[in-house]
Amino acid sequence: MSGNEKVVYTMTWFQPEEWQKLKQAVDDPTTLDDSYEDWKSGAEQAIRDFRENGQSVQKISVKVDKLLEWCAEQGLRPDGQARSQYATYIAMQRANK
Repeated sequence: MSGNEKVVYTMTWFQPEEWQKLKQAVDDPTTLDDSYEDWKSGAEQAIRDFRENGQSVQKISVKVDKLLEWCAEQGLRPDGQARSQYATYIAMQRANK
């Protein structure tokens, strides 16, 4: 990577109805915040922290059905690591369009 390339971090982003689906569908529901409001507050703070440090963050809106389909295709359990990988995959798909 050359010195002028900028890293863009991806953040999985869920709407309230998708959040509820996610809590029911994942293998690790205890790693998720108890409520959508708690999750959203934490996610927004993380984005602010990245941006305050001069880093770019792209929100990746995730549909749980698509996430689960992708995980099945990849042979992955829909845990936190897979969710992060999926967000990166979506960001790369968008960048290549």
